[in-house]
Amino acid sequence: MDCMVANTGLEDFGNKLRQLRKARGLTLSALATQSGITKGYLSKIERSSPPPFSTLQAIASSLGVEVGSFFGTQSEKPTSSNLEIHVPRSDSWQRSENLGGYSFLPLLQSYKSKYLSPFLMSIKPGATAYFKHDGEEFLYVLDGHVELEYEGRRHALQQGSAIYLDSRIRHRFHNSTQKTAQMLAVNFAYRRF
Repeated sequence: MDCMVANTGLEDFGNKLRQLRKARGLTLSALATQSGITKGYLSKIERSSPPPFSTLQAIASSLGVEVGSFFGTQSEKPTSSNLEIHVPRSDSWQRSENLGGYSFLPLLQSYKSKYLSPFLMSIKPGATAYFKHDGEEFLYVLDGHVELEYEGRRHALQQGSAIYLDSRIRHRFHNSTQKTAQMLAVNFAYRRF
């Protein structure tokens, strides 16, 4: 299983973010204030690929849009307000790159008013950047082997391993193999943006 799919528009991500920001009459400084993300980092995001998922959620919330709007994903029209069926089209799937050793694929079109944020993660060989974000996180290894560094210890995970953690505590992943590992990640946010 591989969520590292063809790059079909990542170069447009920064342009899409810039267009959404300008359509709302926001400067980089104003968006920085609203999102809690520095102006310099926002500028870098607009010039390159998507940021980590938790950062992307904060930006989307500040712009009043869904995370999926950055990726061109589509959902079936819900039959009730309690159901969303997400059917990503293979020609519009996006992946993020250069995020410090990993990439992600959102699994929902809309994250608004939802406490859970599911996505696929690809962990490249090497170590990821450190993560620390509000909420709790559930991870399930779909393919490969990784180690989770958490509270100063490393925990070996392999296909079929599951782990639940407090994501407010700094953590990262190590992939000492030559094969990209795939994980299902579900974040629970205490605060809805």
